[in-house]
Amino acid sequence: MPRGRVTTATCGCGAALRDGDCLCPATPLAQLIGRRYALGLLSLIANRRTIRFTELRSRLGDVSSSTVAARLSDLEKAGLIARTVYPETPPRVEYSLTPRGRELCGILTDFLRRGRR
Repeated sequence: MPRGRVTTATCGCGAALRDGDCLCPATPLAQLIGRRYALGLLSLIANRRTIRFTELRSRLGDVSSSTVAARLSDLEKAGLIARTVYPETPPRVEYSLTPRGRELCGILTDFLRRGRR
């Protein structure tokens, strides 16, 4: 017996949907986490309470500082990570997950576990 009724998405994608669930609103998030090094950075930050830029860069391997900085900036703008700058000499910058970032990592972990079944 089919669950719910089939309708057309209201976002304009034209998809035939069951119960009106359209994935189109998730497109910007999928594009962000699909960028090179984004998931790696989220994973590294999730596995620590806080982590510094130099440690992130070294753990990612052969990647430029500008690429790491750009990806961290993208993740920060999306509200997934927090950047804390300490007024020291030399400056110390640490990254941590925001509540939204922790929620996303939990969803991604569950998604991965389901995919392994």
